[in-house]
Amino acid sequence: GKPLSESLNDAILAIRENLQVDSVTLLPSSSSNSLLAGYVHGRASPTATCGTSASLVEVEFSSDKGKEAATDAAKKLAMHIVAAKPQYLNPSDVPDDLVQKEKEILMEKMAGSKKPPEIMEKIITGQLRKFYEGICLTEQAHMVEEGNPKVEKALEELGLEVKGFRLI
Repeated sequence: GKPLSESLNDAILAIRENLQVDSVTLLPSSSSNSLLAGYVHGRASPTATCGTSASLVEVEFSSDKGKEAATDAAKKLAMHIVAAKPQYLNPSDVPDDLVQKEKEILMEKMAGSKKPPEIMEKIITGQLRKFYEGICLTEQAHMVEEGNPKVEKALEELGLEVKGFRLI
């Protein structure tokens, strides 16, 4: 592509507004079997490389089937990331203090329910699953795939695994 300064000048001319770059995001490739893809939403013009929001995603393929599907799947996943705005890759990436705080909130909501502890634990587990579906990319329903399968399952069926992402 173009140098950043040239892309910035193109965008300024297209929307007739003064723009400034306030941050740069890097997503290094983790292996030779991975592919980086991106999506820019709300482009200033059809040829512009900047817009209102964007994402980068890295997917890794473990088979020839995955290699063939990687480009299209990664592009769709980048579009999903812009729409769904996940905060973490998977549940293990969510900070323990955030999970603990969510558990405390759920316990407070159920404090007067008089349900047995084993039932409360099952309810909390189910509510935490919903919590993860809201903030973890791999747990979300894929908005761009037919039938909205879980992101992790949709990629698994294609022989792919998401390694990282950035939402900008």
